[in-house]
Amino acid sequence: LGTSFTIETLRLIWEHQRKIDTNVSSSKQSTEELLEAMVEENYFEIYDNNKYRWTHDNVGQAASSLVEEESRASFKHRIGEIWYQELDEDRLEPSLFEIANLLNTRATGKANIDYAKINLIAAEKARGISAFDSCCKYASNGISMLPENKWTFHPDLTVKLYSLAAEAAGFLGQYDKMESYCSHVITQQSISTVEKKDVYLAQLHRTAYAELRYEDAISLCLTILKPLGCKFPYGGPTGLIKALISLRQTIKIVKQTSMERLESLSVVSASSKLALAAFLNGLNEWTYLAGEKYIFINVLTVTKMVQM
Repeated sequence: LGTSFTIETLRLIWEHQRKIDTNVSSSKQSTEELLEAMVEENYFEIYDNNKYRWTHDNVGQAASSLVEEESRASFKHRIGEIWYQELDEDRLEPSLFEIANLLNTRATGKANIDYAKINLIAAEKARGISAFDSCCKYASNGISMLPENKWTFHPDLTVKLYSLAAEAAGFLGQYDKMESYCSHVITQQSISTVEKKDVYLAQLHRTAYAELRYEDAISLCLTILKPLGCKFPYGGPTGLIKALISLRQTIKIVKQTSMERLESLSVVSASSKLALAAFLNGLNEWTYLAGEKYIFINVLTVTKMVQM
């Protein structure tokens, strides 16, 4: 149940277990009496608004050892199943990591879309707090629970799990893993460039920020942008002239646009525009860092973002 738990959580699991084992008591009083006895015997302690936790890690480990080792994974998995089945979406979120960890003790490697989704949510939450090691593990576990026909029947779930795994592996410097996850997505003909955005960004960030190969990052980014309808001219005088013309047009547009008009603009939500903005934002940085040779692309990138 994690490092701590509430009496409501214990009662929920206890009640569900009673349906299977008739020898288990599930009354409110017996649950509370059990916890009181555990506190009196210094196994548990109460803290933070009636939450319970082991008085010491060694006590929890000793209690866990009472379950036979060959049955321990199954026991934990069963608790995770009960916890997951009994909670609605709102009550699931606070205990998300604990539930995912319990389900993963035995379920990895077996196809289960519901548990793959739980691992996706856990991976997204872990990424949100920059816990990239946990994010990578949850995403990897989720991938292992997908069926063989995942790209045909569950493309959204599949691409999200692979993308999170690639992104997290990249942050951890595990580039072989990252490239493997990226390859699975990029080689899929059934999904669009927009859907491949996050794995492309993982590759671009590795190339630009980890390896400092700005020119290679620029070249790859320009290739990715073409299917999105965003093309750039070649270098030389032609590229510079087009950049200056675009800059002049953009300045004119900005001057003719009132503040009221700017304030009334809606927030961009279209996935294609968000993908385009992400690639252009990176391209803007890399062309600046690459030096004068790419100044015309830098100017065009800025004007394209303004005109979006």
